[in-house]
Amino acid sequence: MKRVLPALLIIAALVVAGLVATRPAQAASPGSGFGEWGPSTRFGWHGSMIVDGIHTYCIFPGLPLPTGESQDRGISADAAGLDPQRLTAINMLISTYGQTTDPVQAAGVGWAVKAIADRETALHTFGYPGDSLAGAVDWVFRHIAPAHSLAVQHLVETYYAEGMAMPVGAQTASGSLQFTTDASDPLLGTVTVIADQPDARGTLALEHAVFTDTGEATLEDARVGQAYALTATPGTGREPVTVRGSGTFQGGFRPAVHHFTTAGGQDTAGPAGRTEFPVAGEDATPRETTFAPVVTTQVAHRYIPSGRYVDDVTFLSARGAWPRTAEQGYLPVRATATLYRTDREPLLTPEVPADAEVVATLEATTDGAVGPTAPYRVESDEPLPGPGFYTAVWTIDADGQHAETIAALEEGYRWQEQFGEQTQITMLTAVSSQAEPVVAVGAPLTDDLIVSGVLPADGLHLTASVHRVPDGVAEADACTPENLLWAGPEQPVHITAPGRTRIEGPAAPDFGTYVWRERAVDAQGLLVHEGACGVEAETTRAPLPTVETRALAAVGWGGEATDTAIVTGPIPATGSTTLTFQLHRGTEGVAPADACTPDSLVADTSATPITVTAAGEFLSPGMRLHHPGAHYWIERLWYTPEGGEPRLLAEGACGLENETTMVERPGLTTRAVERAALDAPFHDSAVITGLGEGVDAEVVFTVFHTEADERPICTPANLETTTTAVPVTGAGEYRSPEVRSSTPGAKHWIAELRARVSPDAEPVVLHTGTCGEDGETTYVDVLAETGAATPPAPMRVVGGLGAVLVAAGLLVAAGARRRPAPATSAATPETH
Repeated sequence: MKRVLPALLIIAALVVAGLVATRPAQAASPGSGFGEWGPSTRFGWHGSMIVDGIHTYCIFPGLPLPTGESQDRGISADAAGLDPQRLTAINMLISTYGQTTDPVQAAGVGWAVKAIADRETALHTFGYPGDSLAGAVDWVFRHIAPAHSLAVQHLVETYYAEGMAMPVGAQTASGSLQFTTDASDPLLGTVTVIADQPDARGTLALEHAVFTDTGEATLEDARVGQAYALTATPGTGREPVTVRGSGTFQGGFRPAVHHFTTAGGQDTAGPAGRTEFPVAGEDATPRETTFAPVVTTQVAHRYIPSGRYVDDVTFLSARGAWPRTAEQGYLPVRATATLYRTDREPLLTPEVPADAEVVATLEATTDGAVGPTAPYRVESDEPLPGPGFYTAVWTIDADGQHAETIAALEEGYRWQEQFGEQTQITMLTAVSSQAEPVVAVGAPLTDDLIVSGVLPADGLHLTASVHRVPDGVAEADACTPENLLWAGPEQPVHITAPGRTRIEGPAAPDFGTYVWRERAVDAQGLLVHEGACGVEAETTRAPLPTVETRALAAVGWGGEATDTAIVTGPIPATGSTTLTFQLHRGTEGVAPADACTPDSLVADTSATPITVTAAGEFLSPGMRLHHPGAHYWIERLWYTPEGGEPRLLAEGACGLENETTMVERPGLTTRAVERAALDAPFHDSAVITGLGEGVDAEVVFTVFHTEADERPICTPANLETTTTAVPVTGAGEYRSPEVRSSTPGAKHWIAELRARVSPDAEPVVLHTGTCGEDGETTYVDVLAETGAATPPAPMRVVGGLGAVLVAAGLLVAAGARRRPAPATSAATPETH
């Protein structure tokens, strides 16, 4: 402890905290801060050094303190070789925070300045091993001023961040004053500081004017770019007056420091302050104080389709301020105008052309409270009579004015604008359009723009746009950017005379509704006309084709059934449009509307569609049907866009009456020859019904023998003969081959109708007669030659598929037992 105490006393003697002392000129002395003041110390001095009364700060870390005589190098833009950004940052810190007696603040500035100049050296000068600026401060201050360590750390980091964020300052700056004059009152206006330092502020002083808001001729804390209202203060006469002004402004911090050097010691930096510059200016022209009222005018619409002439009239004084009444109201001024109509766009001329037609007169008088401060809207009493160019010529004449107004005007004052002022011309247009009402998908959309009446001298430029109408959106609401299909043409159509112009747009991309909006602009791009959205004349529809059908109502069994599709409406011009047909067989107990299922499908033409290129009738492929009863057609119309997938446009419903084909049930009626002599020819006749034309069918006749007085029996045992098959191609009467028998007795006929559903298929039995049917027995005996009478058997109609009652052994060989001598036969179809 005895050895420590002397050391602490020595250190205490060397530590100076918050010391501010006066040194001889140019000799640096410790200012505000903490640490040891000496050329080389263990933990150094952390704060400011006073040089000639200025708080300066060491620039580079790790160098000896400037304890010797310091040389003033003045304001330097390249002090210690630092770049402009670092000099700007250091200048800002020293100027803003560095001129202080607070040792904590001074220590924060000192550390921040050295870190900005050389961060790495500043971190490690005193042996600190880390990379944190706050850590480096704590490394030192835990030894020299631990109670202030946290405060200094916080300030160092704050100052360093603020300095490094500074933009590079300007070394010099310049500015001027810009004056404006109010067109309605020359005694009013503004003054604005224009400078290349946008954040600069300063003081302004006016000559022959005061600032309107304060009534004073000077203004503190004026800002660059802000217009300050002023009021001129002319003398007692009415001579013109010129307003002048001047001032001094300060901008941002300069990229420089007040540089001091010390032999064998550290360079130090003092404040260089902000950029300072003067401003001055005056009115470009003297301010008139005499009164000369005029008007400027602007038609409400350059182009209108109909309505009245509307003009906005603005009063102002060409010279001097607008006089006021004793009650401080504005003196009233009356202006009148004549409205003319011409067929050609007027040219600016002092005189009114001889062919200009007078249409109306207009008038406007200023209001005492408003005066020349706002425009006055004037309208013609009646709507404009028709297409043409309408131009108003305004006049202000001393005659007819209020007495006080006349007294304020020059004697005999008269002002009149020229004919043909562009702001005074309204053209009544006549533009309409007619779009193609119906187009096919893939066909071009077109619109005819119809211009009648008059055109601007440079003509019109015509364009149009097409919008697609989404489902559920009203046509009048469809003209939005997301619905825009096309706008063009890219090069507008230029016309110089009235007429009809066709604009061709894109091909209709899909079925739906499209609305056009025609547009006409003049040579300057000003809108002359734009059509409304959703107008019927500007609506084009690309409708879906429709299909009606007409199926063959009935067909015989095995006959060819067809369906006819009647396609109406525009057929797409691109892609492919096709028809397909499906045919379903009705199911007993199932409603027609529910009968079309995959299980009931009879035919489908999807593999061989019919191409549709125009509206018309289209016949389906023929379908031979072999099931009696109802069959239901369903037609489908398809559209396949180029490169796209097929889309179903129209589809029929199942079970419609006009889409039903009834297949008849085959029927067979037979009548045999009643009597024949032994070995004489006899035959059977069959009348076939319900069979389609062209069917591949045949009828086969068999004869069975019994004694005349026996009951009819038809078994293989008494089979006498089977005829050759008689070909059948449709409904009609067919005769069996002739048969002969040498055995007297009863010959019982059985006719069997059978058909093939395809050439290579086995025959299907459609009908088989029954043994002993009425009219199906021929009696063979010797009496037949004498003509003896035998009671005829009545003819009977036999129907019903599957009535096959022939014994199961019908096809057993006839030689199974002895039978009567066989008859002979020859095929002789009767009708066919």
